[in-house]
Amino acid sequence: MNDLDQQAEALLETMRPISATAGPGQNLLPPQTRFDVDFDETSAPVWRAGDGVATLFVHGWDDTHRVWRPFAMDYLQRGDAVLLMDLPGHGASKDEDCTWKSAGASVKAVMDSEAQLNAIIAHSFGCSATANAIAEGADVPAIVLIAPPLPGNGRGWEARQRRKGVDEQIIQRAQEKYRQIHGFELQALDIGECLNDFRGRILLIGSQNDEDCPIDSIKRLATTLPHSELLEVEDLDHRELAQDRGILSEIKAFLAG
Repeated sequence: MNDLDQQAEALLETMRPISATAGPGQNLLPPQTRFDVDFDETSAPVWRAGDGVATLFVHGWDDTHRVWRPFAMDYLQRGDAVLLMDLPGHGASKDEDCTWKSAGASVKAVMDSEAQLNAIIAHSFGCSATANAIAEGADVPAIVLIAPPLPGNGRGWEARQRRKGVDEQIIQRAQEKYRQIHGFELQALDIGECLNDFRGRILLIGSQNDEDCPIDSIKRLATTLPHSELLEVEDLDHRELAQDRGILSEIKAFLAG
């Protein structure tokens, strides 16, 4: 292996998720609530609590189902069922890698394991996974996409590497290797295209203070999607959007409408 290949592989290694593992006693819900849903020769760790039709929560990159503690506890205290999961390569998942395609397959498998869902609430990369699952045929009455990552504005993977000063040859060789391994480009999923034919209700949430997923891109997405509404806030950062009780109140009002 030449030096260029080694540097390209080292760059790809930085793309592995680094979320904390979910060992005994670290999960949000009791051990008896956990089960595994099989998909694509692997499985997704899932936790279900409460009776009746559930709402599925999908976390973002480098996170786990535990990010949803404030939201999930509120749901359970009101007597509503919740369904939590760890995406591939995150938390209690036994996988090492994660792509929007494998994440989408895991979300679709969890959706298919339920006879019915009330809604999906997703954050950041979890929005890409959810959109991909829907594009692959999964169905749900409503989705809430909090800080969805969108292409453009020079915020893609290649642009980030260039800003870090990574040599262009290394970036392009890493792209080639990624394509050889996974069969598709290393780039953000086009969430809008995935949801073009979705007929359920959509709530898009973004913040002017979110540097990871700019509100202007989310606004543009809202104008292209039928059945969508936009909630814009000013002062919450990227992760706070998934834990703020004010946001939760807005989500509950949307889903009740």
